[in-house]
Amino acid sequence: MAERSNSTSIDKESVSTRNNKREGHFDNSDSVTKKLRNDTLEEPKAEISVQNDSKNGSELYFEIEADVAEDKGSRHTMEDASVVLPDASLEFPGKLRCAHFAIYDGHGGRLAAEYAQKHLHANVLSAGLPRELLDVKAAKKAIHEGFRRTDESLLQESAKGGWQDGAAAVCAWVLGSKVFVANIGDAKAILARSSPADGSNNSSDGSTPIKAIVLTREHKAIYPQERARIQKAGGSVSSNGRLQARLEVSRAFGDRQFKKVFGPSDAVDFVQKLLKLCYAGFHIVSRLALNIGVSKIVYPVYRNIIALLLLGPFAYFLEKKERPPLTFSLLVQFFLLALIGITANQGFYILGLYYASPTFASAMQNSVPAITFIMASILSLERVHFMRRDGMAKILGTIASVGGATIITLYKGPPLLRGSNSSAEDMAASHEKMLNWTWGCVYLLGHCLSWAGWMVLQAPIVKQYPAKLSLTSFTCFFGLIQFSVIAAFTERDPTRWKIHSGEEVYLILYAGIVSSGIVLSLQTWCIQKGGPVYVATFQPVQTVLVAVMAFVVLGDQLYSGGILGGLLIVVGLYLVLWGKNEEKRIVNKHTEEATLTKHLLASSSEESSVGADVC
Repeated sequence: MAERSNSTSIDKESVSTRNNKREGHFDNSDSVTKKLRNDTLEEPKAEISVQNDSKNGSELYFEIEADVAEDKGSRHTMEDASVVLPDASLEFPGKLRCAHFAIYDGHGGRLAAEYAQKHLHANVLSAGLPRELLDVKAAKKAIHEGFRRTDESLLQESAKGGWQDGAAAVCAWVLGSKVFVANIGDAKAILARSSPADGSNNSSDGSTPIKAIVLTREHKAIYPQERARIQKAGGSVSSNGRLQARLEVSRAFGDRQFKKVFGPSDAVDFVQKLLKLCYAGFHIVSRLALNIGVSKIVYPVYRNIIALLLLGPFAYFLEKKERPPLTFSLLVQFFLLALIGITANQGFYILGLYYASPTFASAMQNSVPAITFIMASILSLERVHFMRRDGMAKILGTIASVGGATIITLYKGPPLLRGSNSSAEDMAASHEKMLNWTWGCVYLLGHCLSWAGWMVLQAPIVKQYPAKLSLTSFTCFFGLIQFSVIAAFTERDPTRWKIHSGEEVYLILYAGIVSSGIVLSLQTWCIQKGGPVYVATFQPVQTVLVAVMAFVVLGDQLYSGGILGGLLIVVGLYLVLWGKNEEKRIVNKHTEEATLTKHLLASSSEESSVGADVC
């Protein structure tokens, strides 16, 4: 790991300020030679302590003033950065007040400090920083995870750009009535408390005594605990306290030359391949269930019952403190989310699978990113830049995906590989099968539209209700009710609800436990580790696995039209993903240029000499 964070939570009784912001660059007193050696260090564990000083359990309202001062010193350029965010909610609004302040002490250049300045807080928020109810444990976990994510992405960025900058950091998050402080390297946070510890009055000269309380511990090899950790991990500390005989600071952001730089880890690669195997198995299992006579309506009912029983307890206990209160508006949104993401999505899928085949069901799913892009553009949730490379890539990818889906639907083509189920009778009934095939592809297109609509609708709902497990559980609950109502009108024969064999039990359990339970958790983990774009690139692997498994297990045939359409959809998928990644790179570049311009203007018009810690 690249870093470890120490976080301290304290009540803010002694902090009283205005909501004022003075900022410039931020510098520095540390040498450029400070580096981090990490290739011999073990996985870090959070070292977090809590200090509670609240009186009578009451919370005090206070304002915050944050001032920053900079001094470039003897360096040619400023290598440090600061963050002052009195309102740090960003895209994660909530009832809990959130403010963020940070200092990044750069060395070897300014890029590491500025990268952490732009990305750390967003990573902490996305890692689950509480926004509704204060949960100290969850806040610590989110801060530590945000530090880890920031350094991993920073290392990737520095490897692409060929730079080796590093940065120590000290950060503070104000959540409700508490302040959380975290640091890496030798950046230090100190609380200046104006009230004397012994309760005595002012000193003889009338001034109020100030007590300094150190909130963080520096990460240097001269300290016995840090020295022991380094040596246990296989590193060496010289007699003068330097790591590997030349490094003073033992932890920092960046410093790529002293770390092993990987892409998303081998573990993520392995889990992604395992996920696609599980998803491919779900396609085959669902088709087997239909082949042995399981009802197309009863099957998703049982699947959602199992998923709800599996997810519900985890959602209740793990998100008990951070779950926002329910409102009628939220319940209506959950109902609509279930209607699109559960009822329509799963209903169209099972009908499409019944009339078409698992291979082409999986191939059609590759068009979901392109359909999502179309919906987001229509709803003005995403801008289309026609004259930029990223915009053209997304447009061409969308055209390719839509074209591929059209070919699969309207043109079956001659079979390339005949499975064990092909026969003369099948060839004689080609017209009827072609009609069923077309309807199956239409249903699968409805499945993809529902899936894309579910993702578009889910984005604003997650901002209002960030408890993701609870949101998924409510969606499953309403989807179960909707499917049950439909089944009550369409499956009135009680025998259709009975499970007649052990094979049916295994198939239904696989759909509920593996597809809706285990796979969901692993998918969330992979997105956190590798990012959504990286995860989406594995989707074509699933299509290949489904094609092989369907040919071997089900004896399905492979048709030229389906393969041609599937290839077009895969090309469209990668074009859309490339466009999204390129757009993100351009936005980050423009943000960095704007930040540099703002800092240059600030430094030319104002010199600040006052420095104040948040705590």
